[in-house]
Amino acid sequence: MLNNYLPFTDSTKYQELQLVSYCLQNSEEWSCFKDVTTSLAITNYKLKQLIKNINATSLITIDIQNRQKSFIKISDTDPIDLQKITTHAALHSLKFKIFLHLFMNVASRTQEDLQKKEGISAATYFRSKNALFQSLGAEKVTMISTSEAEVRLLITNVLYMFKYDKLFNIAEVSGTIHTLTDILTSHLNLTSKQQEKFFYFCWVNYLRYRMGMTLLATDRKYFLAKDNLPEDLAFTEQLATLLPELSNSDLEIFQRFCLSFLNPQTTQPEKILL
Repeated sequence: MLNNYLPFTDSTKYQELQLVSYCLQNSEEWSCFKDVTTSLAITNYKLKQLIKNINATSLITIDIQNRQKSFIKISDTDPIDLQKITTHAALHSLKFKIFLHLFMNVASRTQEDLQKKEGISAATYFRSKNALFQSLGAEKVTMISTSEAEVRLLITNVLYMFKYDKLFNIAEVSGTIHTLTDILTSHLNLTSKQQEKFFYFCWVNYLRYRMGMTLLATDRKYFLAKDNLPEDLAFTEQLATLLPELSNSDLEIFQRFCLSFLNPQTTQPEKILL
């Protein structure tokens, strides 16, 4: 699971997540520095730096106990704090910011705009961009370069993983998307997490359409057919109001994409995120 964060977090931030994960696995015991540094393949100096960085966030506290040897232990924490530390890691990683710039650039900012905002050179930008793509792997890069559906699934996965919802801040649109998700899932027995993830999915699709990106003909063969249930018709009507520029064919394709996303019995289960 932790490896999922690797492509989108800078080296130090990823090491912080590794350290938190290590401490949680030994939450009932003190761990000596040597065991930690050996497990994470880092130096004592680096370990102290990571602890300092983590404690500075005020989200999670790692205590140090000095006896003949130094020991560490994570203080009592809860899932909300853990989610906050992963979100913090993304927000402070250049790789994540470049990922958003490449795939969710709603404001159409240029590469130079990002470089100026982050105070980095073009060389640093391209190094981090190349590191992002190398971490994703050649197969994933090929898929997202040839399939708009794969791009949207990847973005949904990443934003949901880090609980990054800062792009979802248009109140009137948010209300409509909540309505859409409720309509299409009213006959399904989804958990609250599944419902939340579908909300992210619909937002990502909406913003990609607003960026001028449409689903490709090559994507469509993977999508489930509509059932023409009352929920499907109501969904189409709401979607046509939200995205009036879409043709009837595009509306149907997007609805089929949603049904494929929600249906765990699809013929391509690796594409399903729920």
